[in-house]
Parts: sequence; C-alpha cells; structure tokens
Amino acid sequence: MRESLVLPNLTHISFGAVMADRDGSSVRVQVAQYFVNQKLRELETNNPQIKIDDWTFQQALPEVAPDEHGTYDPDKPDTDEPPQLPPLFPTPTDGYVPWKDLLEFHRNRMTRSEWRPKFPSWYRVAIIGAGVAGLQTAQILKEMGIPYKIFEASDRPGGRVYTYEFASKPPGNPKGKHDYHDVGAMRFPDNDANKATFQLFKELRLSPIKYVLSQDDNILEFNNIRTTAAVASTQGDHFKDVIVPKEYLNKEHVDLRGKTVYGVDACAGAAYDPFRKALIDDFDAGWNELMKYDWASTRSYLAREKPKYPLSVVHWMENRTSGTGGFDKAFSEEILESLEFDDPKDVKWWCLEGGTKGLIDAMLKKLMIPPKFPPNDRRYPPIPPPLPSYGQRVTSVEGPFFLSPHRCYPDLPRSPRWPRFPFMKVGVSDAGAEYFSHVVSTASFANLGTINTQGVPMTYKQRQAIRTLNYGPAVKVAIKFKTRWWETMKQIGGSSRTDRQSRVVVYPSYGVGDEGPGVLMVTYNWHQDANRFGALIKNSDWSKQLDPDRERPASEKVLLEQIYGDLASLHGLPVEWLREQSLDYHAFDWYHNPFTMGAFAHYGPGQFSTFFADIVQPAAFGRFHFAGEVASAHHAWIAGALDSAERVANEILFMDCPFLFRDFREHHPRSTVFSDEKAAEAHFVRGLFSDGLEKVGL
Repeated sequence: MRESLVLPNLTHISFGAVMADRDGSSVRVQVAQYFVNQKLRELETNNPQIKIDDWTFQQALPEVAPDEHGTYDPDKPDTDEPPQLPPLFPTPTDGYVPWKDLLEFHRNRMTRSEWRPKFPSWYRVAIIGAGVAGLQTAQILKEMGIPYKIFEASDRPGGRVYTYEFASKPPGNPKGKHDYHDVGAMRFPDNDANKATFQLFKELRLSPIKYVLSQDDNILEFNNIRTTAAVASTQGDHFKDVIVPKEYLNKEHVDLRGKTVYGVDACAGAAYDPFRKALIDDFDAGWNELMKYDWASTRSYLAREKPKYPLSVVHWMENRTSGTGGFDKAFSEEILESLEFDDPKDVKWWCLEGGTKGLIDAMLKKLMIPPKFPPNDRRYPPIPPPLPSYGQRVTSVEGPFFLSPHRCYPDLPRSPRWPRFPFMKVGVSDAGAEYFSHVVSTASFANLGTINTQGVPMTYKQRQAIRTLNYGPAVKVAIKFKTRWWETMKQIGGSSRTDRQSRVVVYPSYGVGDEGPGVLMVTYNWHQDANRFGALIKNSDWSKQLDPDRERPASEKVLLEQIYGDLASLHGLPVEWLREQSLDYHAFDWYHNPFTMGAFAHYGPGQFSTFFADIVQPAAFGRFHFAGEVASAHHAWIAGALDSAERVANEILFMDCPFLFRDFREHHPRSTVFSDEKAAEAHFVRGLFSDGLEKVGL
C-alpha cells in the first residue's frame, strides 16, 4: 500500500510541558515549519496531477559500483555503448503524474543506494559568497567529498561578519589591547535559536566571553533630559513627554517574567505579550491569531487594532524602543524579534574575544584541512580544498543546459560514460564563464538582484522575493580614544540610548580595565536614522586598514561633530575634551556597501507568509539553491546562515548523491525549517516540480 505523506501537526506542540527546556526564540523554528508544512498539506490534500512538458532536466548523477578490484573510476564506461543518464522520475506516457507518485518514487530512490563513488572529474558546485553560509556550505561539501568553488566579489572573507582593527602610529597613537570593533555580527544569545552557533564555537575551539546587553547605570536621554536606565524603568514621566496622555505615561503592566513595568514598556508589553504568551503556550492558537494581522505593520496594528493607541503614543513608543521608522516593519516580525531580545526566560549573551572575525579565521583554517574518509572508501588521494576566489563578482547564472561534459570542459579527456548532463553556467566579471552541476547563492537578495538570473527557472514568488524583500539599513561608527573614559562613569557594557541622531552608544564588554587606548562604538543605529547618518559616510574598502592621519572627508567631519555633540550631551562632557581624546574613527554604512546592500533581512508586512516557503526550496529543477540568513528561520543571525548551509547541502545530496545521505545525517542535523525528514524530502520534490505546480495553481 502506498504510504501517504503524514506531516506532524506541529501547530499543536505545546510549550506547557517543555517550557523549562525551551525559550521564546524557538518560536521562529515553529513559524518556519508552519509555512513549509502548510504548503505540503495543501499538496497532500489535493494530490494534483502535474503535467511535465519537458523531463530533460530531471536527470541526476547515477551510482557507480566498484569494479572487481574494488576501485572506482567514475570516468570509465561500463560497456562500449555510451549510456543515457537515468531520469530521476519515471516519465509518464501522457505527461501527467500525481504528486504522491513523485514523492513515493523519490523516497524509494533515497533508500536503495549503496555505493559512494568518487565524482566525475567535471562535477563541482559553485558557491556565491564567502560569508558564514558560503564557508559552511563548502565545509559540508568538503566532508562529503563533493568538489566546489567559492566566488567572492570582495577582497575578504566573512561577508557581514566584519571586525575592523584600528591601525596605530606610536608614540602619539599607541596600540591598545582591544583596538577593534565588530562592524557586523557582534553578540550571541545562548538560546534555542542560536544552538548551531554555539556548537560551531565548540567545534572550532572558540571560547566566547560574556556580553553585557544592558545594565542599570546605562544612560537614557530624551527631550534633553538625562537619567539612568534604572530610574527610567520606574513609574513617572521622566522625560516630559508632553504630547503623550497621562494614562499612557502612568500605565502599568505585569510582563511575562512577572515584573511590573511602566510607561512605554507597559504599553509595549500590553500590546505584545498576549501574542508572545499565546505563541509560547499554544503555537497553533497563537500563530493563527497573529496571522490575522500579517497584513499590518507594527505602526498600523498599534494604532488601528485592539490597542488603538493614539498616534502620539505610537510615535513615542517607536522613539523609545526602536529606530526612526522601525515600526514600519511587519507586526509579526516585531513579535518574533521581541522573543529574541526580550525573552521571557533569562538568556545569557556572549561575544568573541578579538572580535567575531575569529569565527571566520577558524572556519577558513578548518576548511583547508583535507577530509578524512573511511579506510574502505577507495578514492583518489584527497587534495586540500580551495580557498575562496576573491575579487570575482558573479554577473550571471543560467541553466540548466543539457550539455556534454567535454563541451563544458574541453581540456578534460572525453568520457563515454557521460554523454550529457544538466549544467549551470556561471558568468564572472572579466573572467568568462564556468560550468557547474549546482549553484548555491549565499548573496543577500539585494545583491542577488544585481546578478542576471533570467536564464534560471524560478517560481514567481522567488523572483518577487529577490526584487522586493526588505533589508534593514544599519550604521556603526567607532572611535578609538586615548583612554577608556566611559568606565570611570560606570558604563561597563550595555548601551545608552537617546533621541539625538546617534541613537545608541554601545559600551564594549571586553577589555574592561585595560590601560591605554580603548574603542567605543559611538553609534549603532537603524532605519531612517541609519540612512541619514549613512549620507555622511564615504564607505572605505572593508579589506584595508585606514591611515589614522588620513584626510577626513568633509561629510565625515560633519558626522563626527554631530557624534561628539551627542556623546557630550549623554555623558556630560565637553566636546573639546572628546575631540582631544580621539585618536581615530571608523564609520560604516551597511546599506551602501556594494557587497551587501543592507545589514540583514527585515521582512515587511505579509512578506514572511508570502515568500518564505519558496525561498527555502531549490530553483532550476533542483540545481540552484538559496542560502544565507534570509533563507532560514533565523534571519539576521549567524545561526540562520549555518542552518541554510545544512539545507542546501541536503538538497544537493537529494538530487545527485543519495548514496551519501546516510553519512550526512550521521554528522549533520536536519535544517530547522523542516519538522522531520519526510517534510524535507517533500519540500525538495516540491521545488523540483514548482513549474508544474504553478500551472495548477499550487
């Protein structure tokens, strides 16, 4: 009897029995699985008859058994007659095939493989981008013996992991012990969502140090009134917000930790906590309720729906808790984000001594270690895997094309075993084109939009996601001072906030008590605040150190004067003294960096529910794959990039290498966007036949 696709009803997972072991960040995983399973249930219910007009590209790498000597030669033919590649799925006589038949055939195919051959000399995977997702994808492929090549448009690895190290010029500008700041990823909550990150830290023998997210002595300054975070959290109108009605200034609310909060925190808690609690207690009921407002931005929900806060209150809340314009993001995104930064459970935060670049250095070092295969795995001796090819911007991707390997690789000897194969063509600026068996894009969708992919078959929603998905602007500016003067003011870790243009000042959690110079992140802002500061910044080459004695661009002189004024106001210090204390500065605008065009994926209203399921499935008949934080449950986090690498490696194995799948599963977890293996397989098959499914409205 044919086995039906039985998906677990993950919407009935209750946190009630396991709340002690899980935290609010795990809701992100349930959300991703919800959207994937929603699509799969629809297919299971309808079992559509899919018409396939062209089965040419439903081909895969066939298994190659060892010869009588126990050796493999993937380029040697079994007979004198050149074989045809077997189709992945049996071709129906009338061109139609039921969804469940496709699924059943794929599962049978995944269970009947035994051999683990060396790959043909032309088989390899293109990886676009040498960030965390690209390096982790390469590492997984290396472990499985699958050849790859990494294309990196810039001159450095890491992508949005970027630690800038200040140059020194003694004696006037001596070297400090911690002369750096993390321009990109800088802090990691030890919660369910980030388990993959901490597991990688452990594997790479990296020892995180404590990161202080906030502390009572941090400064808050609004409406030219300065106080501490501890005082501002008490009842009362601390900042003379005259346009806010007193009932909201004096509002009280008991949050999910049982703590009474006041004012703006109470207004936010009263609006968010019912959704947060519902998601934690009963995901099914909670998510269905939240999805009623997926159309809404945070601003529109607060003003129009149940809270019905006056717009003056909504603006007040945004000003105090977000960047200017931050409430334009999806209300659902606001709720999910709040479960990460304000988890009902106590979550500890960590960072890396020396900056997050230590993670990239360790990943590259590990990548260069040749893989070790079992003694009975007879292959040619492994060679060290290649490092990323820097300065190579991918300009186009096309395919698949059903071509002979000799046409793609004329320098290789002809192989009768492989008459033709589905190849992807990758064009590189000033370097011609190369052919690959798969392409993995880890580029941000903003950057992917600059690559010509018109020749890549994609779903309508995949193309719309590339064009429209929102990426958040972000700016960071750090100044190297002669001393760590902020520590004398009890600012040891955490951040101070203001309604002045700098918005957020982040105090380092490392190097506390160091003598000599120190580096202070004098602004970290987002949204409109970042766009305005970004207009004053001339982004430097992120692969080079700046000369401390360089000529300052006129616009950056304006930027620094504004920052000095903000620092002086926040800390009660003279602007002249701050100038005299400064040794150097570094400013970076993520939205106007040509290699990222944004800091992180920041889904707008309706975008998560509309696009997510298509983003995490392959395109081009299974030969083009989306990776990176955007293509994960945990966008904006390194953990999301790592999870996406597991998923795309899984897709490549599903397509060409089922004989490796058992080994893969022994060492790698299933991507968190899937509730179980059956869901992962079914979603992959959905991607293979997305064109036919679109034609029947699914």
